[in-house]
Amino acid sequence: MIREVIPEKPFRPFPAYGDRAAWAALPPEIREKYRQKGEALRGYEWKSLPAARYMDFQRNGNRSRYESLYFERRQVLFELLLAECISGRGELLEDILNGVWLICEESTWVVPAHNYHYPPGKASLELYDVEDAPFIDLFAAETGSLLSWVYYFLGDAIGALSPVAKRRIEREVRCRILVPYLEHDDFFWMGLDHDNPVNNWNPWINSNVLAAFLVFAQVSPDLARRGVPKTARSVNRFLSFYAEDGGCDEGPGYFNVAGGSVLDCIEELGCVTDVEYLYREPLIRNMAAYIYKAYIGGSYFVNYADASPRVSASVDLLARTGAKTGDANLTGCAAHLRVHGRKQEKAEHRSALFRELSGLFTPSPQAEFKAPAVSWFPGIQVVTARDREGSLDGLFFSAKGGCNNESHNHNDIGSFILFCDSAPILIDAGVETYTRFTFSDKRYDIWTMQSCFHNTPTINGADQLPGEDHRARDVAFSSADGVTRLDMEMGGAYPAGADIRRYHRSFVFRHGESLTVTDCYQLGNCAQPLVLNHLCFARPELRDNEIVLGQRVSMAYDSAAFTPTVEEIPLTDPRMRGDWERDMLFRLRLTAKEASADGTVEIRFRPVASPPPR
Repeated sequence: MIREVIPEKPFRPFPAYGDRAAWAALPPEIREKYRQKGEALRGYEWKSLPAARYMDFQRNGNRSRYESLYFERRQVLFELLLAECISGRGELLEDILNGVWLICEESTWVVPAHNYHYPPGKASLELYDVEDAPFIDLFAAETGSLLSWVYYFLGDAIGALSPVAKRRIEREVRCRILVPYLEHDDFFWMGLDHDNPVNNWNPWINSNVLAAFLVFAQVSPDLARRGVPKTARSVNRFLSFYAEDGGCDEGPGYFNVAGGSVLDCIEELGCVTDVEYLYREPLIRNMAAYIYKAYIGGSYFVNYADASPRVSASVDLLARTGAKTGDANLTGCAAHLRVHGRKQEKAEHRSALFRELSGLFTPSPQAEFKAPAVSWFPGIQVVTARDREGSLDGLFFSAKGGCNNESHNHNDIGSFILFCDSAPILIDAGVETYTRFTFSDKRYDIWTMQSCFHNTPTINGADQLPGEDHRARDVAFSSADGVTRLDMEMGGAYPAGADIRRYHRSFVFRHGESLTVTDCYQLGNCAQPLVLNHLCFARPELRDNEIVLGQRVSMAYDSAAFTPTVEEIPLTDPRMRGDWERDMLFRLRLTAKEASADGTVEIRFRPVASPPPR
């Protein structure tokens, strides 16, 4: 756990604006990148944030139109900040002042999708009510951090333009972030007034709030003396719910703002006190290592829950953490992803501006990456396995147990993922662009959340239900002599009306050979035939007694007992089209030719003899 400490020294993680030698020492490609951005943004016409766009969320469920304008303001301000710091000529200061003033003038930094979280029981409103008690959501915290870094680098320069503007930054960060943080223990994400688990909101917000406390420690030392230890106390609540294996139940797509944000907090604290003890903690080491244990190949990661399949990993943070923990494989994975992973389309400042700045000034160490052959996370009941350690060729397999009440939950007990030569074969679709309905009582009306669109069975006409009680039981894992095995009883994930007495699923992965999925079931009453659902990246090829998936994997099944059908699933959502880089997925359904109250079904997956070129 993180010690609750008062800052022991001034917070000076990065060179001051006036340290021209330090900024001139940045790599030429970085300096040129931001020189070009500064030129393009000089005289930028800042866009308005219309009330009607804020109201979209309650009117029609859309959160993207407002957020795109909101985030663009912050993106532009960050890029102007770095461009000015690198050039040092003062030519962009008025543009920066305009952006700062607009953000300070916003009625709220809370986005409409989060305008119902506080106070508890508050009715959802179309517009933010400025008479409400202040609330700190994810993006209010990010905004407070962004203005804090503008103040850190350019506070004096802005003050020379307008002392009022400098004081305005101090006031807005203090009134919207620092004081509410100290006055409240009842923000649900803090975990300080209840015993319920907290999710990524906790470290995501705390890492940004901590940066603000540290930046303003010289202006408001009393606030920092109280705020810094409180952030540690709150983050410890998040850590207390994490299993020591470090597995992230929200998936790698949320790692950057879950475990990654914990690492940000540690690095920020490391600027004002000793934190070396934390890098020796098994939980912290395992939390960081999770990201390479969930890595498949290319830019693909295991993506259960609302995680995207293709993740832009924070390679600089991973490399630094690998060096501090002594995990050369983490450092090696960062080096590998720098070349082969998904590239950042935008700066990361939205969630981790401190992380982005650290990457500019800290060279990343290099090491060799050896992808592990097997990883098991008992806390979240997820296994990952590949044919050979250190090789991204051949089969990669993952499966999960868990329960249907996980953070960002999908109904997916017993689901699995299969890749071959880092190419997707059987997949988890992920999640569409968030709307009002994503986190509402209509969540499981969305197809991506339903078990029948995961690689799970439909039993007696029923699919899985959400909830803590709907979970895998009798989960058993083993790996020895080239065979990795996961067993679970998954009948409890389904409604009582399905009359399931037993539904046991076993995965047997023979490294370098095959994956076999075996289902043994017994029903009290059988009214409808068993259906085995498989979500496919490419259109399956139906052949006699086998199905070929993605031209790379042969799927052997009992064609005398099951009838295969293939359904097209158009991807109309831009987020999903971007994640999979295609317009359509396919659902392969094996439907039993006869309804039976008991039986055993075996399906075996093997690489085809002559796969297509990569």
